[in-house]
Amino acid sequence: MSDQPPRSSRPHRLRHGAGMESPRIPRFLAVVFTVAAAGSLVLVGLDLVIGRPAAGDVFITVLNGLAAFLLWHKVSEDARA
Repeated sequence: MSDQPPRSSRPHRLRHGAGMESPRIPRFLAVVFTVAAAGSLVLVGLDLVIGRPAAGDVFITVLNGLAAFLLWHKVSEDARA
């Protein structure tokens, strides 16, 4: 005989990791990473204008752009489904 696990006294709380099932979270993160990529791209341009090495800012721009691309891709797949 298997016993049922005890229920939480707080039914309004989500399980751990259940928030990513909401369509709002990936869209919000996609917007955040898109803005971060644009901001770091501005920093790369500023680095080039003032003659400072831009390698670190280029790396961050690529990472932010990649995260934004993957999140927008997930958002578009979820919208088609």
